Amino acid sequence: MRLFSNLLALLAFCCLPYPAHAAGPANFDLANHRYETGDFEGARTAYQALVNSGNFSANLFYNLGNADYRLGRKGDAFVAYERALILNPSHPEARANLNLLRDETGARPTTPSWMERVISLPDDPLQTRTAWLAAGAFWVLCFSLSPLLMKRRPALLPATLSILALAWCAVALALANSRGEIWIVKEAQVPARVAPADGSKLAATLPMGSHVRLLLERGPWLYVVLPGQDQDARGWISRSALEPVSIRKS
Repeated sequence: MRLFSNLLALLAFCCLPYPAHAAGPANFDLANHRYETGDFEGARTAYQALVNSGNFSANLFYNLGNADYRLGRKGDAFVAYERALILNPSHPEARANLNLLRDETGARPTTPSWMERVISLPDDPLQTRTAWLAAGAFWVLCFSLSPLLMKRRPALLPATLSILALAWCAVALALANSRGEIWIVKEAQVPARVAPADGSKLAATLPMGSHVRLLLERGPWLYVVLPGQDQDARGWISRSALEPVSIRKS
């Protein structure tokens, strides 16, 4: 079964890119045309220009990841696929290609604690859907209590459920925030050190595509939570070897 899924993912790397989205369709079509004709460098440049302009979509990052992969830029492909899944956690091709890359490099994604597995939504590393759920619960609570303004009985059941949902979201968001922002290892076999210095002792060596969580920035060094079963494992990694999963406009 795993072999079958990997074969499907390999086909996805070679297939035609996704069609244009609502934002910047002409430029997106141009990028896709370049990809289809084998001009992967030109396609990547065009996709990246759309990203830099803020025209984000899951399909854009998926296509950018495919172009990066065809150019041998696997570290960038990791980041692009991860960002595609931020915008659409159920994107099947991005998920398949990301899993294939992880198999190739031995990448170590973050291992959630038992509390995170209980509280957090699945496939929501940046808590985006949790935040949307909190916003929806807030408005349900407002509408449920609005009859009080006219001295009428409020809708107690929806109000109670929305309060519980808000409390759950608050705990999930606070827990995610306490662990730090997710960054991706973009280079092969990156050393994590016990101190922010090249000559310091190794804490771990991380393969490309691994997740770390940012705790502290100090010049060219980042102090991070290392992936693995040990939730207390920490290390210093060169900033140049990492990139945040979060999408930031240039």
